[in-house]
Amino acid sequence: MVKVLKTILVTLLFIVGITFSMENAEPLRLRYYFGLETPPIPLFLLVLFAVLLGVLLAGLGFLFDQWSLKRMLREKDRAIASLEGEIKAYQERRAPGGGPQIKEQT
Repeated sequence: MVKVLKTILVTLLFIVGITFSMENAEPLRLRYYFGLETPPIPLFLLVLFAVLLGVLLAGLGFLFDQWSLKRMLREKDRAIASLEGEIKAYQERRAPGGGPQIKEQT
């Protein structure tokens, strides 16, 4: 059911995009500061480029976050391994002396 709804939504978005591009095919010139301006470009291409730029920037942000989280996870894994090594060394020192042994929790 979800797959059918996604297909319908994508189809509707595609139809809206096609009709938008057909209605806005007139060339448009953007003017910037200092007399700079773009060559005549259809409006739908400007909108398409803006959307693609937004997707690209969001994707770069996602990749940066993912890289950062992986780096933190590696640091935490190293800390856990170090602490487990300390626990094991402590247990080995305590066991031969006849003192109470610490049970390892699982």
